[in-house]
Amino acid sequence: MDLSAQDGQVSAALVRTKRLVLRNMVAADAEALCRIVTHPEVGPMLLRFPPDWTPGAAREFIHETRFRDMLPFRLGVAWADAPARLIGSVGVHVGDEPDIFYFIGPADAGRGAGREAMVGFLSFLFARFQPVALRADVFDDNPASKKILSALGFEPAGRGMGRSAARLEPAPISLYRLSKARFESLSR
Repeated sequence: MDLSAQDGQVSAALVRTKRLVLRNMVAADAEALCRIVTHPEVGPMLLRFPPDWTPGAAREFIHETRFRDMLPFRLGVAWADAPARLIGSVGVHVGDEPDIFYFIGPADAGRGAGREAMVGFLSFLFARFQPVALRADVFDDNPASKKILSALGFEPAGRGMGRSAARLEPAPISLYRLSKARFESLSR
């Protein structure tokens, strides 16, 4: 399967859940991606997206972070009945215990998409790349994300300070870890 979709085309789904598709983002997603990550409720919860991030920067980011069957990468999240409409993203870094990250835009938040996307994404990561564990961090003022991590079986692994390109100062973060064994036992 060719996963390098052309501009304007919807990329093939790498992961399907009951209601969602996780797919490579394409250049046509740049406007939606930019709108979501610069939203004042979303941007400060993310590491790398400043409030003045542009669609041009989003297009470059999409190209640089697409799935190439190795870590790191990022996928777009869309409803299965509207696969061309980007509603969020999931991604993973590289490492012995890779960090995962995710967000859903405010227009689609509160409908269970974040949790559903992450269940599918974690299943894909553990099956395809066989990490011993995955890590995540979340700003303490992001209770929705903490709730998702807890529901997925992530366990507290420490505290720290984190920076966001959309925050003026570092802010407290909570660190989490999920072992493959724990995920598999909870998924049965």
